[in-house]
Amino acid sequence: MNWLGNLLIIVGISFDIYAAMEIRGAMLARIKPKALILASLIITLIQCVFFFGGFFISYGLISHDQMAAANARPLGNTLAAIIFFALAVRLIHKAIRHEEIEEKREEMSLKTYSLIVLVGAVYTLFAGLACGLTESNIWLMLITIVVSTIVVVSAGVYTGYRYGFASRPRVYLSGAALLIIAGVWSIIRSVIS
Repeated sequence: MNWLGNLLIIVGISFDIYAAMEIRGAMLARIKPKALILASLIITLIQCVFFFGGFFISYGLISHDQMAAANARPLGNTLAAIIFFALAVRLIHKAIRHEEIEEKREEMSLKTYSLIVLVGAVYTLFAGLACGLTESNIWLMLITIVVSTIVVVSAGVYTGYRYGFASRPRVYLSGAALLIIAGVWSIIRSVIS
C-alpha cells in the first residue's frame, strides 16, 4: 500500500480516538497541558503496541513461507479490505447509535483516558493485521501513528473543551468514509496484483 493508503487507514482509525477525547474534553473543568502531553504519549504508545502487534503477526505469517508469500498479496489485500470495511461499519454504528453520556465536570485522569483507548485498541490491532497483509512500510506507519495520535488526542480534548461533543457523529462518519476508501483501494490493488 502506498503512503496515501496508509494515511487513510491511520487517520480513519484515529477518528475514533478523536471522538472519545472530544467527549472527555467537554467534561473538563480546565485543561492541564502537562497531563494532556502525558496522556497523548501514553495513548500513542498504546496505539503503537496494538498496531504493530497486529502488523507483525500478519506480516510474519506471510513472510514465513516464501511460496505462500508470492500468492499472499492479492489475498492479503482482499482480507485487508474486509477488515477496513468492518472497522468502517463499527464507526457508522457508533455514529447512529444514540449513546447516553453522563455530563459532569471532572479532572484529567490518565487512567480514564488510557482505559478508553485500550478498549478501542482491539480495532487498532485489526488495522495492524490489515496493514501487515498489505505489506505496508513499517517506518512510515510508525511516523503516521505517532503524529496522528498526538494530533487527534490534543485536538479532540481542545475541541470538546471549547465546543462540546455535538460533532461526534460526524467525526465517526468521517473516519468510516476514510476506512471505506482504504478498503476500496485495497480491493483495487488486489485486482491489479
